[in-house]
Amino acid sequence: MRSERLAPLSLRHRASLLYEGRRSAVLEEPVDAMRRAGLHPVTDPRSRHARSRIGDDIAVEVGFASSFRVFGALIDTLWTGKREGIRLPPAVIGYRFGRSGRFVAKTRSERAGVVAEALNADPDLRPLLARAELKDLHLAQGPQGRSVQLQPLAGTITALYFPPLPPYTVLIRPDEADAQLVLLTRLLTA
Repeated sequence: MRSERLAPLSLRHRASLLYEGRRSAVLEEPVDAMRRAGLHPVTDPRSRHARSRIGDDIAVEVGFASSFRVFGALIDTLWTGKREGIRLPPAVIGYRFGRSGRFVAKTRSERAGVVAEALNADPDLRPLLARAELKDLHLAQGPQGRSVQLQPLAGTITALYFPPLPPYTVLIRPDEADAQLVLLTRLLTA
């Protein structure tokens, strides 16, 4: 009985609450962007993700992806969109960032090259990509539909374990979140 009373004071429980608060702070702006776009996001009680639907065939989620390092971890925001109910030829597309950024085929299929070139020819995508401030973009399509993942530069929680330091959080700005959501939905419907 005594251990049950002490459990909420354990280091693990306190760290869990700290990260829950940080995730909540990072999710705040993407959730607001969903609401500004007319969506009705549902946020996980532990602030691990927020989900919404656009019509019957598009699901949008913003959550977190973790990568662990020797001395700590990075917890990055990750937008994921899925469009189901359409059958498309298989293709995997990425985006090469930099001065002359462009969509590139990640597979050697002819269809992937055609899709990448069509996206490169779309004049509305370049300004969205610039405003979205992304570190990674991945698009995959096939018989199950199309999925898109966007990883922003901001929206990161950095933790150092040695020496133990409180996590540092970089929040997403409203204009970035709006651009990320518009880009995600545009790539799902292109």
